[in-house]
Amino acid sequence: MGDSSLRPLSVGEILDAAIKLYMRNARTMCGAAAFVVVPVQAVSAIVLMSIYSSGNDIPTGYSNMFRAVPVTDAHARSGATGIILLFTLISNAVVLAACIRAVSAAYLDQPASVGESLRFGMRRLLPLLAMQVLLVLGFLITAIALVIPAIWFYAAAAVAAPVLLVEHQGPARSIRRSIGLVKGRWWATAGTVLLANIMVEILTAIVSGLLTALALSSSNPSVPFAAFIAFLSGTVSGLLVLPFRATVTTVLYYDLRVRHEGYDLQLLAEQLGMPEGSIPNTLTAGSGFTRPMGPEMVGQPGGPPYWPPPPGWTPPTP
Repeated sequence: MGDSSLRPLSVGEILDAAIKLYMRNARTMCGAAAFVVVPVQAVSAIVLMSIYSSGNDIPTGYSNMFRAVPVTDAHARSGATGIILLFTLISNAVVLAACIRAVSAAYLDQPASVGESLRFGMRRLLPLLAMQVLLVLGFLITAIALVIPAIWFYAAAAVAAPVLLVEHQGPARSIRRSIGLVKGRWWATAGTVLLANIMVEILTAIVSGLLTALALSSSNPSVPFAAFIAFLSGTVSGLLVLPFRATVTTVLYYDLRVRHEGYDLQLLAEQLGMPEGSIPNTLTAGSGFTRPMGPEMVGQPGGPPYWPPPPGWTPPTP
């Protein structure tokens, strides 16, 4: 087997690789997300129907963003909001972990099933939730101090989740480790995160706009109809946005490790608990091409732009 090292990527290459990996592994990641997001959104819709007496009061996107909501039965509504938030946080954590596992396996050109990804996510759920609480607290503390420290912390802790999941670190150590990895690459990391968030917001705005138009089709929607719109909004967002965020974060994490530590695929296989021989060294793209082709060919003449190769890429004819 040749050299299994990876190479550093530019900001554009990180986003390009994330998009292609996202499309290439959409079935696994969206499938894992569906197993978690759909039931949670269904429970949320039931909770909304049990609390609200008017469909106009149920948040359904931009249609009532600036609408004054009655405060009657405020305690019940606060409780419902808390329940929905708790379930959402848990489901988002599971989806994040499952998608990071799927993208990591893709770096080894190994198939990752929905079941394997979900089991991986469930095993690391509690530490991941604890870390997310620490991240929120850290962001709030820095935001109280000044806006600039909060922005710095947000980008510096961008890869804390992959650190916790891949390196099996504790919550606090994962955050510190992320800050260490981002050191010297803060601007590039912040730029990557910003561009990814802009892409996500554009997608979310399109989905919300369509659902808002559907919600506005009735001037006085029924409670079940409004709850169904809210269910669709949460489900579509969870299936499309969460896997993409996880993909960008994972690609960014591996790029930082390559730059600082010369990270290679052999170590990745070991950290993911994959058996020896998981690293691919032959590319058969359906064209009869069987010459050894692995990560060592990235950036070389005739080699792929990154590993694993983008969908549809075939090596040039020798």
